[in-house]
Amino acid sequence: MARQKSGDRITKADKTRARLIEVATRLFQEHGSDEVTVRRIAAAAKIEAGSIYYHFASRDQILRAVLERGVGNARQEVLAAITEAGADSSPLARLRAALGAHLKYTLRHHFSSRLKAIRRLPKLLREHHMQQERDYAAIFAGLLEEAGRKGLLQPGFDPSVVRMLAMGALTWVAEWYDPEGAMSPDDIADELMRVLTKGIAKSRLSAAARSGTPWTN
Repeated sequence: MARQKSGDRITKADKTRARLIEVATRLFQEHGSDEVTVRRIAAAAKIEAGSIYYHFASRDQILRAVLERGVGNARQEVLAAITEAGADSSPLARLRAALGAHLKYTLRHHFSSRLKAIRRLPKLLREHHMQQERDYAAIFAGLLEEAGRKGLLQPGFDPSVVRMLAMGALTWVAEWYDPEGAMSPDDIADELMRVLTKGIAKSRLSAAARSGTPWTN
């Protein structure tokens, strides 16, 4: 029987750390980061509170690990959706796939609650996490830039603002979405893409919309 390489071995410490992150994720989602203490995490994980410090230096380090895992998992799902859409598909089709995956992850994992937690992180931890966020956002920005290069977008719009508006809108869906309602996550993602690609104003306003602010007239 082949022996497992030491570098590949999952130790008891690894399992405990993963368990703590899993438990902390659930508690942060259910109660908010401000209400969750190290003792509360330890109690839910069924370990001594002091033992947590073998794995994490502080509660903020636990929160950082939770946020890192969240962004990492979201990134994996978004990239998988883009791959499934096909490399030869339109960048707008891949953008739709990416936004849909982002929305579904948001709804499953209360992604919007991260925003409040991020603001409360110490500066160094917050800056580290925000770099992860920027790397994640770059996936969507890249698709918009590709669509622009291929002439699929109207000129005059700032892709970075469009990207932030789109991702922000979908992230906030978790605050109002009703799974028993008429629209599914895919319906919502489709609706957003219709707004992004066609707009909501009648066609007779299109020229004015490109030249100014017709909604103020």
